Amino acid sequence: MTRPLILCLIGISCLLFGSAVALPIFTLEPKAGEWTPLAQIISPSDMQAKAMRLLEGVVILWNEGERMLALLIALFSLILPTLKLTMLWMEGILSEGLPEKWALFLRAVSRYAMLEVFLVALTVLLIKEMPGGSRVTLQAGFYTFSASVLLSLMTAHWMERAAKSD
Repeated sequence: MTRPLILCLIGISCLLFGSAVALPIFTLEPKAGEWTPLAQIISPSDMQAKAMRLLEGVVILWNEGERMLALLIALFSLILPTLKLTMLWMEGILSEGLPEKWALFLRAVSRYAMLEVFLVALTVLLIKEMPGGSRVTLQAGFYTFSASVLLSLMTAHWMERAAKSD
């Protein structure tokens, strides 16, 4: 695979990741079963559909005192993917590739790239099973994040194969 094509794929993955951070990941439409009309009268703001974004979710968790969970999600869904894409970009630019310790770090980071997709899917599954008919709808952010992760994994694999064949 040629260097310009690899850099193009990394660039696309970066754009997808950036949009995933800004776009809603899922929308939650709360319901209270047969009590939904009453709940809408008592607390209409709590019964409104809410679109959740990745960065917004981390901030909400932090402000609600769930700092460990906020840090874990920020690490695995914001920091590590950013580092991974940066390292892939550097490896694509450098003609001799990354130094061995950075290449090992890149492989280690790549293993955890799908964790966020798993967390969102698990959250959606749990909310869908809640009583009362609450509904979760996956939004564009989930799909762009998934596409970014998969594209970066494939690109890293192609880069690794190309480096071994040289």
